[in-house]
Amino acid sequence: MVDFIKRDKNDLFDKPLLGFLFKNRTFLMTLRVVVAAFFFYALYFGFAHPGKENIFTGALFWGIFWALFMVATLPSFGRIFCGICPHGFFGKYITKLGLKKTMPKWMQNRYIGILLLVIGWWGIYYTFPSFWKSPLATAAMFSGMTLLAFLFYYLYKEMSYCKYICPIGTLTRAYDKLSFTKLETYTDSCSECRTFECASACPYNLKPFSFAKKNQADDCTLCMECAGACEAVKFSITKPSEQLFSKFKTLNAEVWTYILILGSIPISMSFAHGLNRTNIADTMIWNRTAEYFGMSEYAGGFAFGYALLLTVFFSMLGLFLASKTLKKEYSTTFSTLGYGYAPLFILGSLGHTLGSFFTHDYQEIVTGFAQAFGFVAEVSPLAHRGDGWLGYFGLLKWIGVVWAFILIYKRLKLIEASRVRKIFGYVFASLLIFFFIGLNAYSGYVFKTYGAKQGGHGSHGAKSTMHGGTNRAKPAATAEWPAVKLKDDAPIYFTLSDPAQKAKAYGGGMGSHGAGGKGAVPTKKSWLAYGDDLKEKRTVPATDIEVFYYDTEQNLKDAKVDHPLSGAAYIFEVPRNGYYTIYAKNELVRDGKLFYKVAKLEYLNGRHGSEERYTQEVKRALYTDRTKIDLLRIKNDREESFFYRHAMGDELAFQALFKNSPLVDAEITVSTGSGWVKKIRTDEKGIARFTIIRDYFPEWNAFDKRHQGELLVTLTHAPRADETYILTYPVYFYPNSSDYESYGYALMLITLAFLISGTVVYRFRRNRTKPFSELRYEA
Repeated sequence: MVDFIKRDKNDLFDKPLLGFLFKNRTFLMTLRVVVAAFFFYALYFGFAHPGKENIFTGALFWGIFWALFMVATLPSFGRIFCGICPHGFFGKYITKLGLKKTMPKWMQNRYIGILLLVIGWWGIYYTFPSFWKSPLATAAMFSGMTLLAFLFYYLYKEMSYCKYICPIGTLTRAYDKLSFTKLETYTDSCSECRTFECASACPYNLKPFSFAKKNQADDCTLCMECAGACEAVKFSITKPSEQLFSKFKTLNAEVWTYILILGSIPISMSFAHGLNRTNIADTMIWNRTAEYFGMSEYAGGFAFGYALLLTVFFSMLGLFLASKTLKKEYSTTFSTLGYGYAPLFILGSLGHTLGSFFTHDYQEIVTGFAQAFGFVAEVSPLAHRGDGWLGYFGLLKWIGVVWAFILIYKRLKLIEASRVRKIFGYVFASLLIFFFIGLNAYSGYVFKTYGAKQGGHGSHGAKSTMHGGTNRAKPAATAEWPAVKLKDDAPIYFTLSDPAQKAKAYGGGMGSHGAGGKGAVPTKKSWLAYGDDLKEKRTVPATDIEVFYYDTEQNLKDAKVDHPLSGAAYIFEVPRNGYYTIYAKNELVRDGKLFYKVAKLEYLNGRHGSEERYTQEVKRALYTDRTKIDLLRIKNDREESFFYRHAMGDELAFQALFKNSPLVDAEITVSTGSGWVKKIRTDEKGIARFTIIRDYFPEWNAFDKRHQGELLVTLTHAPRADETYILTYPVYFYPNSSDYESYGYALMLITLAFLISGTVVYRFRRNRTKPFSELRYEA
């Protein structure tokens, strides 16, 4: 055992901050506990809130753990994720208490993990695109994996689950070779060691003192147990992928990992999420094949299959031709030159990952965590799709291409052959890289030549199930409301939640976008309801109601209707970001009196991944001659994005119009779901203003920044005794972020206090023990 050592300048353990982050046992233990807490809380949250309103579970697993942390750290620090993985964290303790059996030979197969990842995750993801997006499915999958992992930890020794079964284990082991760090030991000190504490401390039964000689760290997960046991362990900065420049014990499973993951992610996404968004998507071979077999709804699965087939074909063909050219066994060529494909997935995906983080994932992660812990986090994306600077991330995949060419050149030096044979072997071995280049060039050509479909990403692989005819029934002067008994002057109003279904205890209903299938146009659902109590909505049938809407460019369009005789749902297309205004109109004459009712809904559509910009033109007022009475909301200067939401304390302003002229001294009633009612009147310009009340401030354990409040603005005008005009305008609002800032500040102060006190205690103890360490070293 070595207690003290003079460290190299490139040793990260020699840097105070990095040494603390990567080696300090207290910090690492705290980090693993926090990560495990988030992990299991996300599982619970997925089961407790299984609907789409739950964004926390997906944000943690697919936003942070996989996309952001995994893809970003593999080419930098290597398998650092495995070092904090909750499975491995608990597995070390379970294994100590377990049966410690040797895993059967047939299970000691590294292909098991990678095939589980390729087929079990990516195959299902492309074939059934909405399946894994469900918080419930995500929670169920990771819960199942956790139980399986714990069972294997209990049965078998040496963390065999991480080595052979874990879907991430083989992947991280393979891509760890690209990193610019390596864990090994100071061999001069190890030559005199006879106790080998580094090996004894390793839960994977590895020998860190042999890593430098073997030029690889085997199945090391960077848990840093060895570094805590012996000072001779170092974590050094090296040239990126330096390990691949020389010989080491190769594994065919790692090469297959590079090939299969390249086909499953960058290539498949270029097919299913790239070329499928162009105007010639129907001509693509995977879509034609799916249509031929009558399985168009599974076109994404066919795209995945073709991507894997082509990737495997070009890699095997290229390496086969290279082996013939070099006059070497195919197995030797495969295991030597196949490592050159390693950068294609990492750099090919990193640009997309970083771009998605700025345009979408950041907002989802922040709002997801706020949702899970009841805080308010009103954030906008850090960038918008189409921002010029995001294009620089696309350069990363070309860096990956250059890197792959360099690696094949370096690996080719390990094979003995003439220069001419190596030149031709180099070209053949690079066939997969040429295919990757060609696919990216072809995608760019198709988008530039034929253009992208209207509607953005949409969903892939699922057909739209929306049906229904146009609802343009002419209003009958003597029509009545069949099957609905309501007062003649009772207003009708739009709602985004189905009145036929009770609102869920969490999140409320927000309608359905209804966009499915390749090329389907996104839609939104709304319902017509009546009733004085917003919490007890009752559905109005579609009979004798004229429904129409205006799109973002204020073009008049017809709304569709589902279930017209029962709980009518009105469907309008929302292909672009911006304001959509839907109207429902009914005229009823009874006993010589006219009751003219209008329900109005202004819906702001905001979808990520769109190139539309929010401008003053977006906020311009809509004037229609299809209704005699109207209520225009006057938009303020704070509304600067497609994701604007009203909050408690905001002031709202409306202008009342009658036959497109300002309506003076008209009565406006504002009512909320909690029963609060306020009556105001319009001024000489027909304008009325009011402030949204602060009627929602839950207890600590009931925090929910996504709590949606609803208020109904009702305009009533009776110019004559025999005429009554009624218009309703619903508004949805949310808690104001300032209402919860005190809680956030308190939590920050507590956290800061813990950090400061912990640092003080750590430094105090370190200063006391340092003199003893120096004396021991001098002795």
